[in-house]
Amino acid sequence: MKKIVVTVVVGLMSGAVLAANPVPLTGDISVTTSSNRRSAVISVSTKGTVAAQFCLSFARPLDQAISIAEKGQVIYLPQPIEGLPPGVQISGPEPVAQTLAVQPEKGPPLAFVAKGAKPLAKDAKPIVITNLIRQDWMGPNKTRRVPGEEACFSAGG
Repeated sequence: MKKIVVTVVVGLMSGAVLAANPVPLTGDISVTTSSNRRSAVISVSTKGTVAAQFCLSFARPLDQAISIAEKGQVIYLPQPIEGLPPGVQISGPEPVAQTLAVQPEKGPPLAFVAKGAKPLAKDAKPIVITNLIRQDWMGPNKTRRVPGEEACFSAGG
């Protein structure tokens, strides 16, 4: 019986370690859709340097393109990697849950969510996506790798 209780407690502790909290990124945000409106790139810059870049694909082409370039906040949910302690740097894009919110200073917030995912922003217009990835990562010599819009658009359609 003790063995079962210990196993359950360890399992619960492991789940708590793997739980992720939403991460807000504040700065100059941009949201740009591809010409066919089937994908978008979302960037957050601080002091003229891209701090984060996300690429997403839509379930169907958008009726209207999205074009935002202003100060604001992007909120995303990191997806923990099983067996990797929190805070460990990885050499590649960070896995993220399929939900992301964009909150520009002016204009309404947007919630990009996969079917069945919970939006990260209240009162945001939900837009259904099929895939969301974070494309940037810290490379050698503390240089940030950012593939750019075209890499996102070619991957997302």
